[in-house]
Amino acid sequence: MSHPLYVAFIWHQHQPIYKSHKGASVASGQYHLPWVRLHGTKDYLDLVLLLESYPKLHQTVNLVPTLILQLEDYIDGTAFDPYLTLALTSTEQLTQHQKQFIIEHFFDANHYTLIDPHPRYRELYESRQDQGKEWCLNNWTLEDYSDLLAWHNLAWIDPLFWDDPDIARWLEQGRNFTLSDRQRIYSKQREILSRIIPQHRKMQDAGQLEITTSPYTHPILPLLVDTNYGHVAVPEMSLPQQRFQWEEDIPRHLQKAWQMYTEKFGRAPRGLWPSEQSVSPEILPYIAEAGFNW
Repeated sequence: MSHPLYVAFIWHQHQPIYKSHKGASVASGQYHLPWVRLHGTKDYLDLVLLLESYPKLHQTVNLVPTLILQLEDYIDGTAFDPYLTLALTSTEQLTQHQKQFIIEHFFDANHYTLIDPHPRYRELYESRQDQGKEWCLNNWTLEDYSDLLAWHNLAWIDPLFWDDPDIARWLEQGRNFTLSDRQRIYSKQREILSRIIPQHRKMQDAGQLEITTSPYTHPILPLLVDTNYGHVAVPEMSLPQQRFQWEEDIPRHLQKAWQMYTEKFGRAPRGLWPSEQSVSPEILPYIAEAGFNW
């Protein structure tokens, strides 16, 4: 007798903690990298908005606590990464070191999907590729830098939002972006980010989506029990010289994840996505005791 095969698609939405703790307080809002902000305008909201068009299709999305925490910082306007700081800096005030950083890093995007479709962004990219970074540093105008600062942020905005009047106008404008333009692009980014959690909650409440959580700061729980357990999965793995064991920290990660989830989504979580899908017999009792169903 044949039986149906039940397939569950789980979308794992995760970013590690980019917030800096070195030489600054946690509240300072300094971030090392921009990926929460940029992926937030490209990947997290559009998925569930598209899903609304297929009401019979049910999906599961894993929103990791560290992603939610960092999204909230950007939404509140308290998170600043080096890329964002430069985008909000007047080009007249850019130092040589900052210009070098812009030339080096503001093409950190997929060429074929994010750079090539936009003529001005592609023009600047080809200038760097053909002439070299040193040539760009010596010959680019302030307009070139301003346009690159704008396009690195615009290109990451998902096409689903291109019919927004402001975004459509910027895409049509193409060049000659001002500091004021870049400030408004940043405001639009925050606007998109602010819709991510409410949209997920709305669709879970409608019964089309299930949202899962993960251990609070995304630790690999079996290794939190004992780093030597790495050899169970990969016998030839090189392990730290100093063995680490902190099993008593597991309940805290599960409790804090549970608490955040109930605050954001108005209900208790059912499912837990273990970090990197890492499980072991030692951690299962903790997960069951925390109240997770699966």
